[in-house]
Amino acid sequence: MSAYDRSITAATSRAAETMSIEVRFVTSLMKFGDRPRFAKTIDVPAETSVGDLIAIYQIPLDQIARVLCNGRDMNPGTYTGGNLDLGASISDGDVITFCGPSPAIPGTRSAVV
Repeated sequence: MSAYDRSITAATSRAAETMSIEVRFVTSLMKFGDRPRFAKTIDVPAETSVGDLIAIYQIPLDQIARVLCNGRDMNPGTYTGGNLDLGASISDGDVITFCGPSPAIPGTRSAVV
């Protein structure tokens, strides 16, 4: 069973409802999105977490510098040693943006899990 299958199975077992979210990939993570678009609207089971999305798109954790929800940082403090919360919840209509480290932005580095 793939990580995607496990993620969907786990999320589905938590709730039978679905929600619609937009997922965006920027900087070095654009390769995980649907080219040439960097954003995609998807339906996922309710109670899907950030960790579930990471598993669905098979994004290596060491390549994630930031995760934003509706433009707000979901893992504040990563620049200073904070941790990425894989269990952070997502709500219907949210826009989730995955950002990779960018050499053009001083101080960015991969998130710590």
